[in-house]
Amino acid sequence: MSLKGDVMRIFQLISAATLFLFASVSWAQDPVLGQWHTIDDETNKIKSLVTLSVAEDGTIVGVITKILKEKEEGEDGLCRKCEGDLKDQPIEGMKFMWGFKKIAEGQWEEGKLLDPESGDVYSGNINITDDPSKLDIRGYVGISLFGRSQTWEKVEAAKI
Repeated sequence: MSLKGDVMRIFQLISAATLFLFASVSWAQDPVLGQWHTIDDETNKIKSLVTLSVAEDGTIVGVITKILKEKEEGEDGLCRKCEGDLKDQPIEGMKFMWGFKKIAEGQWEEGKLLDPESGDVYSGNINITDDPSKLDIRGYVGISLFGRSQTWEKVEAAKI
């Protein structure tokens, strides 16, 4: 290999590393990423701790890090109503959100949401609210008009 080829290869590697670094920094600053408390629709109490992160393909994934609500009688922490590979798997540690694509800072759309209580999978959107400590999650079937939203609360590092 010639000196010119070696220099070109080094330049390509540096360029790729720089691009990767800048891409990583821009994703890391998105306010949607991190840990959130889900809130029970009926009791308005904290239900679980979830972690939103960026997958290798640049989409958002969400994992149920910990179930925080008290188990009801007969609950065993497994996804009994889920289908396929998720059936009878532990809910804690489960990937329940995937495929969300970034459209703007704090706005992600066209993802999927699994409701472990029903086993149903919905389309969804994620939007940070005017209050950066709150996140709106919208799940729907078909079009967003026919769905429902939840507001999650950002978890401060000291509360984890």
